[in-house]
Amino acid sequence: MSGLMKKIHSIPILAVLVIAISFSSHEVYGTSPSITVSPTSLSVGDTLTVSGSDFIPEKTVYVFLDSQMGDHVVVAVDGSFIVSFPIPTSVEPGPHSITVSYNSDGSNPLTLPVIITIIESIPEFPFSFNLAIIFVAVAAVYLVIRQKMPTNFKRY
Repeated sequence: MSGLMKKIHSIPILAVLVIAISFSSHEVYGTSPSITVSPTSLSVGDTLTVSGSDFIPEKTVYVFLDSQMGDHVVVAVDGSFIVSFPIPTSVEPGPHSITVSYNSDGSNPLTLPVIITIIESIPEFPFSFNLAIIFVAVAAVYLVIRQKMPTNFKRY
């Protein structure tokens, strides 16, 4: 084979190598991004923490609660991220999905949805309501004691 033919054959090989190197390790090695959430059961107003691994380093990821963006963060050089955000008051109790995307509109999610459960929180009663309950209890005890007392006093 002549020297010119060797150069012509080496150009496509060199091009393939350049393209392969330009891909991140995710595409080359076939690793898939993954996420974990904590806690998996929470109430409205509680803080949800989402952790990810095997993402493209230094790229922004967007975390979604169903179709609502929860928050976004830049991935660390090791391909991981951690982001926390409160569960909005507009979220209804029940199961909800968490997904992550490189797109701010949530298209082409990178991970399978992770299901979390929003539970109904028991409302805290205001202090004045607690005082009303105490007042009613004391009044009831007073009435019971009064009924047991004799009502016909003799005057001397």
